[in-house]
Order: sequence, then structure tokens, then C-alpha cells
Amino acid sequence: MSRSNRQPDCPIREDAKSIVPAGTPDWITAELVEKTIQVWQPYYQATLTPEEAVTMILTAGRLFGALSSRTPP
Repeated sequence: MSRSNRQPDCPIREDAKSIVPAGTPDWITAELVEKTIQVWQPYYQATLTPEEAVTMILTAGRLFGALSSRTPP
């Protein structure tokens, strides 16, 4: 199924565009920030902020990059 036809897995607030902090890379969408907060919030006592969600996303991306890169033999 193409991405344009997919329904979001979680409800997106009307003000979702404002949830993406300034300076965030373009590939991090409001929906990704919302989904990250939705997934991880049950594991945190304090309310997660959009800034913390962006940090989580970027850290996971760096981890994936490190694990998927090969060192030359």
C-alpha cells in the first residue's frame, strides 16, 4: 500500500505541526514525534516533550547507522 493511502496509527492533533521543535531535520514529521511519544510515554513517569521525542528519534537513527555500517576488512 502506498504511504499516501495509509491511515495514521494514532490520532494526530490539529496543532500537530507545532509539535515539531525548530531546527528539527525535515525527515522528522509531526506524526513521527507524536507516535514516538505515544509508544514511549508508558515507560516514563514524567510527560515526554517533543524535544525529548526528537532526541530519541535521532539517537535511534545514529544507533541504526552504527549497527548497519561495515568496517572494511
